[in-house]
Amino acid sequence: MIPTLKVKPSSQLLKLEDYIINHSCDIELWFRNQWKEYQPPFYASVDLRNSGFKLAPVDTNLFPAGFNNLCDTFLPLSIQAASIAIEKICPEAKKVMIIVESHTRNIFYLKNIYALSEIIKNSGLEVKIGTLDPEISESFFLKIKKNLSIKIEPITRNGNNVSIKVDNKNFYQPCAIILNNDLSGGEPEILKGITQNVIPPLRAGWHKRKKSDHFTQYNKVVSEFSQFTNIDSWLINPYFEKLDNLNFQERKGENELASIVSNMLQNISKKYKEYNITQEPYVVVKANSGTYGMGIMIIKNSEDVLNLNRKIRKKMSVIKGGEVVTEVIIQEGIHTEETIEESVAEPVIYMIDRFVVGGFFRVHTTKEKDENLNSPGMHFIPQPFETSCIMPDQGRPCDDEANRFYAYGVIARLALIAASRELQE
Repeated sequence: MIPTLKVKPSSQLLKLEDYIINHSCDIELWFRNQWKEYQPPFYASVDLRNSGFKLAPVDTNLFPAGFNNLCDTFLPLSIQAASIAIEKICPEAKKVMIIVESHTRNIFYLKNIYALSEIIKNSGLEVKIGTLDPEISESFFLKIKKNLSIKIEPITRNGNNVSIKVDNKNFYQPCAIILNNDLSGGEPEILKGITQNVIPPLRAGWHKRKKSDHFTQYNKVVSEFSQFTNIDSWLINPYFEKLDNLNFQERKGENELASIVSNMLQNISKKYKEYNITQEPYVVVKANSGTYGMGIMIIKNSEDVLNLNRKIRKKMSVIKGGEVVTEVIIQEGIHTEETIEESVAEPVIYMIDRFVVGGFFRVHTTKEKDENLNSPGMHFIPQPFETSCIMPDQGRPCDDEANRFYAYGVIARLALIAASRELQE
């Protein structure tokens, strides 16, 4: 299902899309040169927002959990990309272990694990699924749909390796460990110092990773990219600031937060005036680490920061795993003007290694275009990717739906380069 863009893209955004479509060979060469210098993450997903005047990433996840939502069209590319990615890190790999989130019975997440394991199996590797959950001591099956279950197995450590016990004498010892657990609670002791390759590396987990570090790198990438596109980098880059030493429950740091929000809203308003944009500016305050749409609030007036009710302060105080929020990123809000059957939608792009392997639209029937769609009630519709997300069709207009998907892939890969530099640093 193809989304409808509510508004006609601005002339500047059309100019950018036109450049991307008609200079795709130059852009692909630029990307290839980047990958000579930086190793892409094993996999990643990027949340984009298209306001009609701005197309930019708002979040990048290095432990994507929506492979079950991808269109089957690109399954062969996913398999090829996974094979290339694993071979780079562990050329002799024959067996791998996927480590999943602990304490989960979420059927959609488990379907994601099944889809991911099938991609890896079809790349020629043996796969088992392990858990870090200390409360699980025996293997068990979880049903994900009729006549289909996945087997979750506890992992053990023997010296500097981790494995899965097969029987009293034999162990399944993988060549590589693929994490689909974002490590919000910290580095697991059982994985520290092991000789097996862990992908993504432990340092990519949310216990260390900061969104502000990612968007600092993204700023640099966009600056370089904009030099040869000759386009205002603001069109593909949200403003952001970082604030630490916060305590929402004790109202510590609220004045500083209100000041940053006020300044950012003024800067956004100036840009809106420059481009004759009539939308109301807003900012998004997010926990500087973490995912699942937790620790997020929308602010349209700096005074609102000083008048947070108890419910919102409690919501902003902790994220996944009960981790206390002391740092936030204040990010320019980007309206989404895309809709599917009158419901607001935003594209999510999936990549394995340096390849775009598809994506989906996150859709919400009860949210508005300036709200967080990553919240209960959302559903997903696969993007109808064809060859367009690899190479555009220059014989069609730049705002053609298929060519827009290629543009989405370009912006997502800019965020992927930022993630590569982030991990390298």
